[in-house]
Amino acid sequence: MTDQLSMRLDPALPRLPEDLRPMLPRPAEAPFDSADHLFEPSWGGERAIAFIESPDREPLRIVDGAGNDLSAMLPELGDLGSRIVARSAVIDGELVVVDDHGRADPAGLSSRLAGETGPAVAYLVFDLLVVDGRPILREPLSRRRQELHRLLTPGESVVAVPAISGEGLALHAAVSAQGIAATMARVRTSPYLPGIRSRLWRRVEASRPGAPAIGPDGQVSLGLPNVPAGSPVLAVISRLPFDEDV
Repeated sequence: MTDQLSMRLDPALPRLPEDLRPMLPRPAEAPFDSADHLFEPSWGGERAIAFIESPDREPLRIVDGAGNDLSAMLPELGDLGSRIVARSAVIDGELVVVDDHGRADPAGLSSRLAGETGPAVAYLVFDLLVVDGRPILREPLSRRRQELHRLLTPGESVVAVPAISGEGLALHAAVSAQGIAATMARVRTSPYLPGIRSRLWRRVEASRPGAPAIGPDGQVSLGLPNVPAGSPVLAVISRLPFDEDV
């Protein structure tokens, strides 16, 4: 007979909310610097909220902005639950397919989300909404991001998107040079407002989205340290001018 005293008894966690919808940005006409903002790259993929339940930690549900469950079509994200150091969580990010140079591949993403075979989908996570049954939507963005980076172990298909504090012009230039779709500017004290399009978050379209130049040595010329041709999105992210503590 199992020694009942040796069994670990975890308190039951509250059920995760089922109807959260993504908070949405408003457009900004031009890039800007601001000490009040955190700036991040955006590939313009499919927004998706992931619900990671306890105790089996199966992924979960990965739900798009319309409430459709995409989990069955994304087996490459099946280990997402094991990458979060929490018994349950809700995270927000974007699903993307990228080409060999880290540029978005909208057609590849569309085919995968239609249930077809194709290139792997990456999940770029930028916000944490619930952890161990505790909603943290009202906490400042900067605090939610710190907790996200503490809890998420990155992998080839999952990464916490880094940010730069204050220097939106510099990130916008780097994003534009790499053919990434846009820069997100989010007020560092912003709460998370599900389903709301808010001026607390602004989207700045890249100045010149397009293909970076390929040098004779097979490397991508970005105006930054070279990224080898064929590098995944993680290699491109690593070359952007981010702060390590935001």
